[in-house]
Amino acid sequence: MDFSESSTHFDTGFREIQDLTWLPWVGHRFSERPAHKRLLIVGESHYIGEQPPDQLLRMKRQHLEYRLYTREIASRILVKGEGNRTLGTLPKVLFKTTAIDRERLWGDTAYYNFIQRPMHYRKGQPERPTRDDFISAWRVFAEVVRLIQPSHCLFIGVEAANSFNYSMTTHGLPFVPVAWTEQVGRTYARAARLDLPGTSTELFFIQHLGKFFSWSRWHDYLKTQHADFMNWLAAESYPITRNG
Repeated sequence: MDFSESSTHFDTGFREIQDLTWLPWVGHRFSERPAHKRLLIVGESHYIGEQPPDQLLRMKRQHLEYRLYTREIASRILVKGEGNRTLGTLPKVLFKTTAIDRERLWGDTAYYNFIQRPMHYRKGQPERPTRDDFISAWRVFAEVVRLIQPSHCLFIGVEAANSFNYSMTTHGLPFVPVAWTEQVGRTYARAARLDLPGTSTELFFIQHLGKFFSWSRWHDYLKTQHADFMNWLAAESYPITRNG
């Protein structure tokens, strides 16, 4: 697998972060972006397909040892456009189209997986992270943010927001508490801010991009509630304009 699209600029720092299982994807131009225009997309969990009990532990161990797994996913699905319902919907949320210059977008953008252990996808009853998983993940996340200094983080899912205030208080980190900003369909969007020395990062939490997800309503929400972010993102002209 070719990961040449992902920068290794921050890898020495990543490898020093305790409990960071998978190295984040960082576009090769991300570190050159203006400080106020650095986007980090945050997915929740990596899932292992349904496995018999005698294979599950082996598969989990393999996933835990494969530090480039997030980068492989980003390369295949985000950059090369291989099929995936969840991540494939992301361009529509941000740009109202899937016709985007993927290599340029992901050359400018970072992608990170929040929960630091693999989940087992059992049909009808997928494994879910525990509250402790989320709390420990916030500590790791803060170290990632401290290192790469994104200005904006878009979370694909809202559940992590439920433990943000407690986690930031527990870890002694400066923050603006989570606000429930607007109900979109059956889900309340959330927003917060993490204020670390040298960087202030806006956090947006939207509904997970799975079934029953209305990308158009969430796009409109972001345009209304986070206009500055959406305006600078739109000004980059990532969508491809077709003539005729």
